[in-house]
Amino acid sequence: MTFDNPCQRFRCTGMAGGLALLLALAGCATLPEPAPPDHRDAMAVAREHLAAGQAREAVAALERAAAMEPASKEPWLEIARLRTTQGRHIDALAAAEQVLRRDPTDQVAYEITVDSGLQVALQTMKRLRAAGQAPAEGHEEQAAAIAALMAEVFEPELLISAETRTRLAREAVENYKANRVERLPEAQTKPKGDPLDLLGGD
Repeated sequence: MTFDNPCQRFRCTGMAGGLALLLALAGCATLPEPAPPDHRDAMAVAREHLAAGQAREAVAALERAAAMEPASKEPWLEIARLRTTQGRHIDALAAAEQVLRRDPTDQVAYEITVDSGLQVALQTMKRLRAAGQAPAEGHEEQAAAIAALMAEVFEPELLISAETRTRLAREAVENYKANRVERLPEAQTKPKGDPLDLLGGD
């Protein structure tokens, strides 16, 4: 189409330019730039992995969430729970400590710390007994300090099994009897013979 009138050509060109501008603006409105993932997105992904039983992927997502919001305790609490169910008590302890740094009153993290700490101590004692080696220098003092603290926290009777208490009681009775015989007068320990032998008679 040709326009002899310059005004007609201007109006046509202006309409085309306006239409192009409107299309460009419409394109920007319908295709916004995606927002970067945040802490909530990472937590949601982690929970999806947990529900699917994908522990490794869940921990990776939880660690990303923790990095995105360092003040949040939630990612570390989920990691501590997961590691506890896996029996990875050292890792559970580390994660629970991160929770308590952010919230010292968190009861779940406190319970995980106590449970995992006792489990680590139990495994250590089992390894020490299985090795059949004497404790290294300094370990006896540490063990005595731990035993004293545990006696304060728990009932002392709980720290010794019934079997061990029976053995210790039997050994105590045997030692008492042996010491009592040694303290008896010499005349009472000699075998009794013929009274005439004692008088020197024939």
